Amino acid sequence: MGTVSLDDLEDPTACGASIECPQCHKRIGEVLFPNLHDTEEAAAQGNEEAIRELPKFREQVAHAQARIDRFKREKLKSIHHLPELDGETLEFTWDIADADGDKYQVISVGGAEIWCELAFYDNIRRFQEVKELLRKKYGSRFKMLKPTDASKEWLCGDNAGKLFRLNYT
Repeated sequence: MGTVSLDDLEDPTACGASIECPQCHKRIGEVLFPNLHDTEEAAAQGNEEAIRELPKFREQVAHAQARIDRFKREKLKSIHHLPELDGETLEFTWDIADADGDKYQVISVGGAEIWCELAFYDNIRRFQEVKELLRKKYGSRFKMLKPTDASKEWLCGDNAGKLFRLNYT
């Protein structure tokens, strides 16, 4: 039991959060968050909480959008951005790191970093995209992209059941 505020959200632009069964990890519900439009409308109608929270909400949404825009500019988009690597078998690691007050996902092989980009919470889809780029670049030499223990929470968010569906190869 408790309360949730915008400060608790990784992405204040998110429209909701799923609720999963802690036993089987199946989705059993969803909590919808007010969006910026809803908050602006409530503030215009005189809702004191919305009036009080609106400036902070606008700032968080602007920050989140700037981060998304930066990610889109800097993310790995092409196999041509990946280095040429030696070795018959390539096993990559997906890790999470803190730098400059932000989170980054770091791809390495044999302890050497080959790519780094902004990380987003609960983003298995990006893991799969990067894995496919690695597979395309390195062909049959690609064996796996394995997340470190530290990166698993960032990949799966609050649903540990997603780990069981995460395919490394």
